[in-house]
Amino acid sequence: MSERSSKLKNRLRTGETTFGAGLTVANPVIAEIMAGAGFDWVLIDTEHGGFGDEGLQTCLIAFNGSPTVPMVRVGWNDAVMIKRALDMGADGILIPMVSSAAEARAAVSACKYPPDGTRGFGPRRASDYGRKIDSYVAQANSSVIVIVQIEHVNGVADIENILDVPGIDVACLGPTDLSGSANILRQFNHPTVVDGMTRVINAARARQMPASIGITFPDAEMAKWYSAGANFIFCGDDVSLLAAQTSKVLANMRQMASGKTG
Repeated sequence: MSERSSKLKNRLRTGETTFGAGLTVANPVIAEIMAGAGFDWVLIDTEHGGFGDEGLQTCLIAFNGSPTVPMVRVGWNDAVMIKRALDMGADGILIPMVSSAAEARAAVSACKYPPDGTRGFGPRRASDYGRKIDSYVAQANSSVIVIVQIEHVNGVADIENILDVPGIDVACLGPTDLSGSANILRQFNHPTVVDGMTRVINAARARQMPASIGITFPDAEMAKWYSAGANFIFCGDDVSLLAAQTSKVLANMRQMASGKTG
């Protein structure tokens, strides 16, 4: 665990708004570009991205020397997945599909060493390959950033109990899967989705806990949710940012060329 994660955690505790993005391509060059972009944090998405263990570790290495905090969304609420990501040097973990207080407790436990949790011991890269093992162990439990993702109607229903579990640092929504769990997939303006998102954000705010809507909406929608209290803000991901920018540049160049021709 690095000093940068402790600094970010302190900022989160004071209610400061932070900005980040997703990394979905298992390539160290893309990771290094994202690490140098100025984000407060980058979430490496091993749930939906094509990451093997070596690809994940290589991307984490790309954040060396950057103040941007690399965190990992694991594929599931699985202690082995969480342990491996932390041992490779992830500064935080996002656990998807947390739908009950029991699942939240399991997620937190997997992120922390005894006596606070049940994380297995073997922090290879995280401890600078054993060279800083004592200092790493001394602050690992307090520095790791634990994010639970609420993306099912059952999670919304139990949100008060979920967020009362000690050790959670950020409440993150998953609007798409939340809508799917209500059989209204991608109907983000449906009252069930809006009410569910609002309930999670309000529960987080009541506990002075950062909240995130988990995806990037158009600007007007983002402003609405920011005003509602979402202050852990996704600015997109590597693929969507590349796709949007390339399309924009191409359209601009075509317009310029058309104007000159006319």
